[in-house]
Amino acid sequence: MGEIKITAELVKTLRDQTGASIMECRNALVETEGDLEKAVESLRRRGKEKARKKAGRETGEGVVATYVHGNGKIGAMVELLCETDFVAKNSEFQELAHDLAMHIAAANPKYLSIEDVSAEEKDEFEKVAREEFANEKKPAEILEKIIAGKTAKHFEEMSLLAQPFVKDPDVTVDELIKEKIAKIGENIKVEKFSRLEI
Repeated sequence: MGEIKITAELVKTLRDQTGASIMECRNALVETEGDLEKAVESLRRRGKEKARKKAGRETGEGVVATYVHGNGKIGAMVELLCETDFVAKNSEFQELAHDLAMHIAAANPKYLSIEDVSAEEKDEFEKVAREEFANEKKPAEILEKIIAGKTAKHFEEMSLLAQPFVKDPDVTVDELIKEKIAKIGENIKVEKFSRLEI
């Protein structure tokens, strides 16, 4: 089989889509024999691995970003942390913070992650779900799986990190942050957020 020609234009297209370095883009395209979609997925996989490795690092810097919707009746604030002041001043990091504030205003999450939901709230929701399925003629273990799935989905929809990002619903907020961690090279995390509506 002949060698696949990886053009500079193809590398640039991949770089524009992912923000990865030229060498990372070239290597991903070589690895996937020039398949752009597979190269994007490969870079995303590598980015998640990089983000996982950085997850334990201390975040002592960051920014507070705000967003007020055009009608002036909905606003959000987010505290986004990173490792260094240098990154906190980086325009891409600040844009991420602003985008997250806009997402919070639009999607109205109640929790940061599903882990923040109390056992009492989960039990209360499961109780209501059990009443809803009380007349179903299904085996108990199947009903328990249905109730567990419904509970998880309900609280994921209310958890910031699990929500599809409003500007790109193909990725969750958590995946978006991990992509930025891989690109910027520092641990990034949402510390707190709030939303106000009149």
